[in-house]
Amino acid sequence: MQLTRRTVLIGGLAGAATLALPGCGNKGSGSSGDGTTISVMGLPPTTNAATRQAFLDQVAAFEKVNPTIHLEPSDAPWDVKTFAAKLAGGKAEAVLRIPLTEPPGLIDRQQVADITAEAKALPAFADFDPKVMATLTRDGKVYGLPESMYSLGLIYNRTLFKQAGLDPDNPPKTWDEFRAAAKQIAEKTGQVGYAPITTNNSGGWHLTAMTYANGGVMQKTVDGKPVAAFNDAPTLQALQLLKAMRFEDNSLGTNMLRKSEDVAPDFAAGKVGMWINGTTTYNSFITRFGGKAVDFGASVLPQGAGNATLLGGTVEQITARADDAQRAAAIKWIDYEYVRPNFDPDAAAAVAKAQAADKLPVGIPLVPVFGQAIVDKVNAAIAPYVNVPVAQFKPYVEGTKTLKFVPEPAVAAQDVYAALDPVVQAVLTKPDADPAKLLAAASDQVDAILQQQQS
Repeated sequence: MQLTRRTVLIGGLAGAATLALPGCGNKGSGSSGDGTTISVMGLPPTTNAATRQAFLDQVAAFEKVNPTIHLEPSDAPWDVKTFAAKLAGGKAEAVLRIPLTEPPGLIDRQQVADITAEAKALPAFADFDPKVMATLTRDGKVYGLPESMYSLGLIYNRTLFKQAGLDPDNPPKTWDEFRAAAKQIAEKTGQVGYAPITTNNSGGWHLTAMTYANGGVMQKTVDGKPVAAFNDAPTLQALQLLKAMRFEDNSLGTNMLRKSEDVAPDFAAGKVGMWINGTTTYNSFITRFGGKAVDFGASVLPQGAGNATLLGGTVEQITARADDAQRAAAIKWIDYEYVRPNFDPDAAAAVAKAQAADKLPVGIPLVPVFGQAIVDKVNAAIAPYVNVPVAQFKPYVEGTKTLKFVPEPAVAAQDVYAALDPVVQAVLTKPDADPAKLLAAASDQVDAILQQQQS
């Protein structure tokens, strides 16, 4: 497990990119005799003043050592509803900071640059974990670099656990224990036992993770083509669990159309006992929503028969519209901002020291993107600056040692999630909803989407 100062957005990054091939030009990017200008995603919003300033400081430091490169940072978040059109219309940034679901489609549509030569010239390249790089590689060519990886787990409020008579050092390991804990929290504290998220593709995203934990898959290959594979027992069991918790246990609260941004502040305020997310939610829990460190707990996803959880992450890619100079400048920035602090112990220590001085979380456990030898060196370098309650992440760190990490659906992942959102919503809002019929209809819908993807 790697300790890192890196963060991802609440609930990860989720969305879809489905439009046309690239043409000429690119937003905020250009080359001239005076140097190269590129636009880059990743600038935190104004609501995160400290992390925003830290990012701008990094931009200034980069430009100082690279005087012929000018960066135009963008705080526009990656958005499932707008990204595809933005990219196809030439309005996307040159450096794309996007979720792990997106590279396969972007590569297929030739919307991102082949960066093989530039990437392999980086000192860190040979040490990237091959499993991490698999999604960013096609036919021996490299189309992006990883920023951070995470596995979905159970985020819980240790104080509510204690108030409900539960042991915060022994969080639920199975779905039966999870259901019982949610009911006990709701009954003993009056707060929401478990808060599911169901909009903006998050319902399908979490249903996928639960399916993996139950031993299922979302897609399989038949005659060389992907088809939906979730219309079976593992996904049905997950839906039946949610329905029982909603209408039999009354442990999910009353709002069944939540998104991550709805749950996060309630969780920080002590109004939610458990939700599913990555460990990096600790960052916004502390810096944005004023949560108390003593309340935060993290464990692995409760399990059925799968002994598995969903692997996600954030990656950096470069638009195919970039010319040679822009591409070279973009690689330098990606290396400076995202690769070296996870690879070079000195760079990692410098970043960790600065973030600790700004009272930003340092040491949140993540799935490493490099081999163990690199991870050990980086962890040792940042150890003096770690300021998160490491012991409260122990159930997550120990639990992940025995779990399989299953990637998100390989083809049209966000379309799959979008098709499943209404299924989850119906199960949680309609007492007479039939999960089996809903799954069958969604399976047909996804098969049509996958067929269209292959045409």
